[in-house]
Amino acid sequence: MSCLKIIFILTNFFLIITLPIANAKEPRQVTVAIVDNHIITAQDVLNATNRLPEKIKQKSLSEIYPKVVNELINQHLIIKQAYKDKLDKQKEIVEILKKNKDQIMAKYWLNNFLTNNTSEEKIQNFYTKYLENFKTFKEFNASHILVKEEDEALQIIEKLKIKSEFSKLAKSYSIGPSKKNGGDLGWFRSGQMVKEFEEAVLKLKKGTITKNPVKTKFGYHIIMLNDIRNSQPKKINDIKQQIVKTIKQNSLSNLEKQLRKNKIIKISDFKKVVQEINN
Repeated sequence: MSCLKIIFILTNFFLIITLPIANAKEPRQVTVAIVDNHIITAQDVLNATNRLPEKIKQKSLSEIYPKVVNELINQHLIIKQAYKDKLDKQKEIVEILKKNKDQIMAKYWLNNFLTNNTSEEKIQNFYTKYLENFKTFKEFNASHILVKEEDEALQIIEKLKIKSEFSKLAKSYSIGPSKKNGGDLGWFRSGQMVKEFEEAVLKLKKGTITKNPVKTKFGYHIIMLNDIRNSQPKKINDIKQQIVKTIKQNSLSNLEKQLRKNKIIKISDFKKVVQEINN
């Protein structure tokens, strides 16, 4: 963690106005409370704060801090009492502790696995392959006015013939969600619109409007083709999150296959399990 980040955390947490960089410490090195010989650090407080519900975390840190510290003190004292009563020796607790340990180990191993598989180098390699395999295709930019009745659509087409502005009519008459944008649907490719709509767009030339209403399951459309272009590959920063998501999905799928390879796995039928429990 950088010195500046440490200073930022400690400044917010303890409301210190200034903190010399030379004196900056890691949160785990800063003591906030001592119970006998047990030390509670700023890192403990940060960890506990991060586990709080979002609604509580929205409160000021100065308000949260004393409550969190006192909860950590109470938690430590309860834990000591539990050990004093030898709760950790009870069979049921031993089993629960083992399961929790196993789950924590699995969680951290998987987190490290995914982190390693989504390094900047692997993200760049994925993007390079995307560029190599990219094939250009036609993209269309269109606007539409959607209405329920064909007669209303015909009346709007007549208004457009006398040079009425398409976007103003869309805002006034369209029942589609794009009405607030003057009917603008933005850029789309083949297959993204319903069949009847797409077929009508393909027949239009740039800047022209459908002569007749186009009926789809949504109603009647008057469509204007604004522009046509050849698609271009997206920049890495625009699709980086999607790349990371895809790499993670692929990594998990491959990991599952690898871990299960040559393993004997049997899964009981659900009805059988319920029957055994009820018996």
